[in-house]
Amino acid sequence: MAIRNFILGITICIACASCNFNNAKNIKDCTFAVESISKLMLDNVSMDGKRGLNDLSPNDFAKLTRGLMGEMPISFTAHVAISNPNNQKAELSALEWILLIKDLEVANGELDKKVKIAPNQSVTVPINVETNTKILKKLSLSEIKSIIFAISSTKGLPPNSTLKVKPAFKIGGATIKAPMYYTIDVSNQ
Repeated sequence: MAIRNFILGITICIACASCNFNNAKNIKDCTFAVESISKLMLDNVSMDGKRGLNDLSPNDFAKLTRGLMGEMPISFTAHVAISNPNNQKAELSALEWILLIKDLEVANGELDKKVKIAPNQSVTVPINVETNTKILKKLSLSEIKSIIFAISSTKGLPPNSTLKVKPAFKIGGATIKAPMYYTIDVSNQ
């Protein structure tokens, strides 16, 4: 009886690991795209919908001008769509990401959240991006302003941006990361 329960336990573990492996393997066929950007904040000033400096209040204009000359936090949420073209479920346990603008790495992080994508379906996951103007100092003030208002008015990343993602999977008790980053579409859908 004990041997039978042991064999049954081993069989269940192998079946679960196989299922997790197939779900993880299906991610390689998935496509990633930035659907939209929301909650763009510069030093606690909401920039959503702002198209230019004229859209700012005098106080916000003064605050942002001081911040752009020094160091100012920038944050937003990138909504990334993951589409599964497979006839089976796809799954990931985490997602490392890197955001580059004009080939300059401006932010990176990890979404530590299990995501399941049903067959022939899409799921949108929010990625919270935080950076600051100090990182952008290699760009001109005009370029920084252009990037900020491009994100704000189009609700997408500027065309000279690159978002790279590296999915991770849990198989059994081990976390396995994809061997490389995937560059995803940053254009609005």
